[in-house]
Amino acid sequence: MLSSQAKTGYINIYELNESSVSEIDVLWFDEPTEEWVDFVMSNRTLIDFTHNHDLVYGPVANDRVYAAFALYESGFLEKEGLIKKLKTYRLVNQMLFHTDRSLQYLKYIESKGIAYE
Repeated sequence: MLSSQAKTGYINIYELNESSVSEIDVLWFDEPTEEWVDFVMSNRTLIDFTHNHDLVYGPVANDRVYAAFALYESGFLEKEGLIKKLKTYRLVNQMLFHTDRSLQYLKYIESKGIAYE
């Protein structure tokens, strides 16, 4: 039972028209790879980093992953060692829509209220 301090948060649910996504520029990472490491490092270290991809999909670089990246940045791990280490983690994927064009492939389904304390 939730206390009287319970609050409600909301999530929006969308559906992606995957059959049409081939019409946009998608950068897709199924797992940590050298290309993914380079992409994440560029995002972390290059102040003016930009790319032309409409949509980017791949593992989330959360706090635990960033700790491993810090070992790589400081020279304690080589790229291959970093990738091997990251493949032992349970990684969660994310899909980032970087352009208005990519948002055209989303269809709003519904909003749901989620109670939390």
